[in-house]
Amino acid sequence: MKVELTLVLKTTERAFETLEALRSAGFNATVMSSESLRHALDYYPGEHTFINLRHIEQKEMLESVLCVFLVEDNRLEDLKNVIRKYTNNFKEIKGFMYSRPIDDYEGSI
Repeated sequence: MKVELTLVLKTTERAFETLEALRSAGFNATVMSSESLRHALDYYPGEHTFINLRHIEQKEMLESVLCVFLVEDNRLEDLKNVIRKYTNNFKEIKGFMYSRPIDDYEGSI
């Protein structure tokens, strides 16, 4: 069975180190720049948009990094352990993760 693990990391140089470690361990994910609702509204007080084209063009990280992993359930603990190791259980890199089973999955990747 497939499992989805969602990971949110605050953007720091160590966040990129964590992503590199995850790739080296054989994991892949969809990675997106993201920011909290509070930050989006505070930073763009009159615009109320959640993404600005300059962020896409410059490929800069905003407030945090959102990663979505799809893994077989027997690989979930390995994935979590790499995340725990490189975030020092979210003490050195702030963020969170959660997982949920995928009941219906179709695709080629």
